[in-house]
Amino acid sequence: MHNLISSFVLIVLISVPSLAQQQPKVAFCKQAAFNALRPLPELSYQCPDGLNDYDEKILKWPERSAAIEHLESELASFAAPAWWQVDVADLTACEIHGSPGALTSDETTKYKEGDFWLRLFGDHQYRLILVADPCYQTGYGGSNGFLLYRNAGKVFTTQVLNGYFSRVDNSVEMASANLNGQAVIEISTANNMPPTFTNYYFEIDPKNNRAIPKKIFKVAGRMTNKISSAIIFNEPDSALENTVIRRNRLAPAFRVYVDDDRGKIDDSGRKLRRVTYRWNGRFYSPASSGR
Repeated sequence: MHNLISSFVLIVLISVPSLAQQQPKVAFCKQAAFNALRPLPELSYQCPDGLNDYDEKILKWPERSAAIEHLESELASFAAPAWWQVDVADLTACEIHGSPGALTSDETTKYKEGDFWLRLFGDHQYRLILVADPCYQTGYGGSNGFLLYRNAGKVFTTQVLNGYFSRVDNSVEMASANLNGQAVIEISTANNMPPTFTNYYFEIDPKNNRAIPKKIFKVAGRMTNKISSAIIFNEPDSALENTVIRRNRLAPAFRVYVDDDRGKIDDSGRKLRRVTYRWNGRFYSPASSGR
């Protein structure tokens, strides 16, 4: 999340239209990574007639549901140990370059400027793959996110983003934290109209090895796995406050900014209220509200 936030702060300050994630430097496609590389699958189905690409009815279109089910089965075949052993950054380098060797200056520039769509995230046990949606929100990068979990030589797949879209390029990032020996997986997303972060949290169900929502936030009296925060234009450091996972651990506290007509923070006409969440050993709950 911190890398995504840092890039977002930069975007607020200098109005860059792309939010390229600051993943480890990608400069060289290693032979081992190229050998392990395999094409990421695509989602394919017939777009429904008479519907615009922003119509949410598409999300429940039977052909789309069947195509996603087929895609999940295809992703479960990503079980080759070599693919999991190679770092995601190295696989990305080979996807960009297409062969072993150093990236060209043009490829390096495009990567740094966010002109390559980053589709693969994670580590050696948990990985997130983004797959473009051919019919939904095509003008804003409509896509679907699938979390892959590797256990005992098998791969289990769960859809964690459904028809996600954003006006910010490369607006997704993944992180994980260790909580009492179990992984808490964070999927970070961002948008810029207005500047906002929304994070989703998951855990692995030991019964079926699939991801399920990790409800660690008490918001408006209800438990949820989702937390959102506005980013203030004239206070770019506010983006750094919404950091739930720090160095692979859950933070003891973090802050978010929420819309509130009675809020004391005036951000270009938008009224906001600052809320501090604190960890009590089981979940986060609001500790205080500020100006």
